[in-house]
Amino acid sequence: MRVSKLVVARYVRDCLRREDVPRVSELAQLHGMTAASLSRAFRLRFGVRISDFMKAIQVRAAQRLLERTHLNTTRIAYLCGFGTRRTFFRTFRRVTGQSPAEGTRNDH
Repeated sequence: MRVSKLVVARYVRDCLRREDVPRVSELAQLHGMTAASLSRAFRLRFGVRISDFMKAIQVRAAQRLLERTHLNTTRIAYLCGFGTRRTFFRTFRRVTGQSPAEGTRNDH
């Protein structure tokens, strides 16, 4: 089974709707694969780690909320499927090079 970027993005968005943390292991199980085989196949096909692709989707969702709402960063972290505020800040900085408060129109 070949899992496309669209399938991964849908899975992440479904997790965000549930305020759940997206997991490669869960996605793999849903498609009858092991996490290792899914990760390997995704990296070979797209040249990026599936976990990094998933985190980038989460961060983009957080960026939209930071720009368009007045929600605090803790609430945004949970809405975007991050287990903790600390994980959210660390991942956001790794992906964007900024903290969630930097580069947004709203003060959080």
